[in-house]
Amino acid sequence: MSISSALNNASSGLAAQSRLAETISNNVANALTPGYARRTTELSSVALGGYGQGVTVVGTTRAGNATLTAERRAMDAALGASGTRSDAYDRILTAIGDTSSDTSVASMATKLETALMTATSSPQSTTALNNAVSVAKDLASAVNRVSDETASLRTEADAEIGRQVTQVNAALNKIDTLNDKIKTLAATGGDTTSLEDQRAQLIDSVSAVVPVKVANRDGGAVALFTQNGGALLDGRVYELSFTPASTAVTADMTVGSGLSGLSQDVGALTGPVAVTAGTGAGLFDGGTLGALFELRDTIAPQVQGEMDGYAADIIDRFQSLMPSSALDASGNGLFVDPASGTQTGLAGRLAVNAAVDPSSGGAVWRLRDGLAATSEGNVGDGTTLQALSDAFTTSRAATGFASTTSSGGAAALASEITSFFASRGARSDEDRAYLSARQATLAEQESSATGVDSDSELQSLTLVEQAYAANAKVLSVIDDLMQLLLEN
Repeated sequence: MSISSALNNASSGLAAQSRLAETISNNVANALTPGYARRTTELSSVALGGYGQGVTVVGTTRAGNATLTAERRAMDAALGASGTRSDAYDRILTAIGDTSSDTSVASMATKLETALMTATSSPQSTTALNNAVSVAKDLASAVNRVSDETASLRTEADAEIGRQVTQVNAALNKIDTLNDKIKTLAATGGDTTSLEDQRAQLIDSVSAVVPVKVANRDGGAVALFTQNGGALLDGRVYELSFTPASTAVTADMTVGSGLSGLSQDVGALTGPVAVTAGTGAGLFDGGTLGALFELRDTIAPQVQGEMDGYAADIIDRFQSLMPSSALDASGNGLFVDPASGTQTGLAGRLAVNAAVDPSSGGAVWRLRDGLAATSEGNVGDGTTLQALSDAFTTSRAATGFASTTSSGGAAALASEITSFFASRGARSDEDRAYLSARQATLAEQESSATGVDSDSELQSLTLVEQAYAANAKVLSVIDDLMQLLLEN
């Protein structure tokens, strides 16, 4: 080996070890930086004419495990969707109340059943009549409360859909810009790892909303597709479109009638094309966006529908099962729909007949003497009160309900509805707990595969230090040899 070759070997070794030290120090410095993936600098030997000519730096790569990352992103999306549903059911169940709560719909129905029986046994008791009217008003308020919460959930879901669509579009455009930067930098041999970190974090933000699949493209760029086959980014951004409702969402509003669906710009001359979301099989389902559409268009309307059906049932009980002498002049019974509208949204309008409500100018004795009565009758006559009690407890088939098909009285029907949604909520909570544990496991595995192990990095740094010192020693010896040659 010539002295010049030895000099080249040692100097290239110093340069390579310097690059390794730079990479290791960068890893250690970013060990706790969110989204940072470990860097690895690769070296390769150089040979010329069969002789070694030192070492060269091939490049610095970013650690990654495509399989683990894809699984973790899918689990992020599933957990987000489950959390959205679980939170919604928690609020719904809080509004309905469980059977042990004094203010729940089921408890109010049971209390009214008891109050009517008490009034029937003591028709002369003003206290008993007052209590029956008061409990009836509480039942109506409990039903109203569920309807109001359902409307709030739909309104908030609609607004959140708009926010998430904006978030996804912004992230996709940033990813597209990073793709261009990465391709340009890679073509000139530059380090693209920091840009790849930024892109990975943006992909994570999209995947939580809409689960994505990542496809590699030439030059280090990536394309994004949804798990169900929808295109998000592939050479261009396929933006989503959504128009939030201009007012609070009401029970009668549906997609195309006050509510916007999801659309996407697919390059069609006619503009954005409608795409399905919230059905479980839609192109953009699987994450929080699909779950929000499901909440707005399926879960909350089902709750509303059950409570509307319950409101219609108790209105009808006190009409069709009562003698005409017990009704008011318009043929209404104890519960009424002040707006005389359709069944949709009835739960939010349910009220006690003003004829028996002192706060509305009525009198509680009409509960005993008939809603159309102009003066008090026989205070000892409990016939009408017995009819009211019988109407409320009469067992009849529950038609038009998703929660039950069992026959029963009004109190039993309220309990069936409560139990139905309580079981839905329990299953949603179980799913959330399982997915949370699974997501945490995958995140830990991914971190182990791509994160920075400071102990390992410091051990590598020790080896770099030794190699650097060895190369420096070679240079020192070469310098001594050159000095000897020059002196002689």
